[in-house]
Amino acid sequence: MKIAIMATGGIGGFFGGVLAQNGNDVTFIARGEHLRAIRANGLQVKTIRGDFVCKPAIATDNPAEVGAVDWIILSVKTYDTESAARAILPMVGAETTVVTFQNGVESVEQIAAVIGKEKVIAAPVQIETAIVAPGVIAQTSPFRNVIVGEMDGKISPRVEWLVEQLKRGGVDASASDAMPAPLWAKFLFLASYSGLTTLARTEGATLFKSRDAQETLRAAMQEIADVARAYGVKLPADIVEQRMKFALNVPPGMTSSMHKDLLKGNRLEIDALNGAVVRLGAAKNIPTPVNRTIAVALKAQDEQVKAKAKS
Repeated sequence: MKIAIMATGGIGGFFGGVLAQNGNDVTFIARGEHLRAIRANGLQVKTIRGDFVCKPAIATDNPAEVGAVDWIILSVKTYDTESAARAILPMVGAETTVVTFQNGVESVEQIAAVIGKEKVIAAPVQIETAIVAPGVIAQTSPFRNVIVGEMDGKISPRVEWLVEQLKRGGVDASASDAMPAPLWAKFLFLASYSGLTTLARTEGATLFKSRDAQETLRAAMQEIADVARAYGVKLPADIVEQRMKFALNVPPGMTSSMHKDLLKGNRLEIDALNGAVVRLGAAKNIPTPVNRTIAVALKAQDEQVKAKAKS
């Protein structure tokens, strides 16, 4: 298969590397020093199950150079979703599938508005990855889980193909006939956990030793569960307790991508996480006070970063 990775950050680099190792024709979209390093030395991927190098690696900063592909792995930050969807148009052919590995629950609709809903599938992922040096991706979490599904719940041949490819690369992948529930299950955990740890500037293994912090986390999760059900999303009755158990067992040293972005002075995905909880809840008259507090506080931080980038 001919595959394009838009773009080669931690998530895109890891999964693009896995697909390239399987013998697929993969083009990595990257820029700057990262792009130059990939071109010169290949893409190096360090993982908990062994390291590998994709070399030679085809890489470019211009999607228009690539031409139509079979698959596009879209893994940009959520605040870049619409611009990325427009940028990939030269790579979208009649049979192209775009799979979003992004956070949040709104990206599928945003991408579909640009390229057509029949071309988009979702793949909510649990993994910790990062660019640790130009041309080098590190996967460090003890888990690397992906659920792939069509938004209408069908398990199609393209879903089965991607799941098989990921499994070949050692990823714990599965097909779902219940989308968008898996997207919301991830969203419930991620928005709550990353929102509170980012706001507290503290990793979860430390923050959630506090009983008060645990109860605040549970309240944030319950708000999201209430919003999901208002939209007809069928989550397990005990989803909050399931996700609380997971949250309280996250090992020391692990933290969310939003927390890492805060520490690096980068933009935050607050609009797609806690901000989305507030917007979607308001549309259904569901109160979301914990998520609103997180969103208001971290939105101010995000606006400061945006203003600094423009100055």
